[in-house]
Amino acid sequence: MLSITVQFSGCGSYEDIRIVGIKDVTYQEFRGNTLKLAIVATVDNPNFFNVKITDTNMVLRLQERVIGNVTQMEKIELEGRQEKDYKIHIAIEMKDMLTNVLNIARVFMNDPKNLNLSGTVHVKSFIFSKTFQVDNLTFQ
Repeated sequence: MLSITVQFSGCGSYEDIRIVGIKDVTYQEFRGNTLKLAIVATVDNPNFFNVKITDTNMVLRLQERVIGNVTQMEKIELEGRQEKDYKIHIAIEMKDMLTNVLNIARVFMNDPKNLNLSGTVHVKSFIFSKTFQVDNLTFQ
């Protein structure tokens, strides 16, 4: 479980946004050195207003080994006062393509808990925005 607090000085604050977990991963496409996946993540937005995840810049690791850089392919709007599953399309730019594709396929089929994401997430609501750090988000 991951809790994220985003606050803006002087203008109010966001309540904690929680990424409850990643439930599902679906293969979309593999082209060049980029693997595209759709993940289903359960996210809790306790705020009365919607919040958009506008950008992510993360690294996917298998234990301590870097598999590749992960970016979000489209903006995701989190509904206010909801804990809900969201389908998020991501692109993984593979470092060592052949080895990592085989490793990631084997891990997803057997034990995805060995994978984790770390990096930054950018959120926006109204005219306010915030970039925050995410460390060791694991797959369930």
